[in-house]
Amino acid sequence: MPAIAAIRSVSKMAHQLPIGSQIGLAVMVLGIAADLVAHLDPALDHHHGGVTGPELSAHLVVFVGMALVLIGVVIDGVRSGRPSGGSVTQGR
Repeated sequence: MPAIAAIRSVSKMAHQLPIGSQIGLAVMVLGIAADLVAHLDPALDHHHGGVTGPELSAHLVVFVGMALVLIGVVIDGVRSGRPSGGSVTQGR
């Protein structure tokens, strides 16, 4: 049951993220799953130190997901840092 509690905890934290970050997190999960499949596929020619096309593609998807998470956090920070009023008063 500790695994179920951990999944619930992670799910609760993920729902508190901005929507852009949630999308990025979903993209990262897909990329990680694709990366696991690409690395474990016995049909691919795995050379020591070499990287196949599917592996590179999966890494790129994870990278894009990380960028989306970061962009979502930055946009949320900029929105929350702005004054909520319609006009900005200037000091004289």
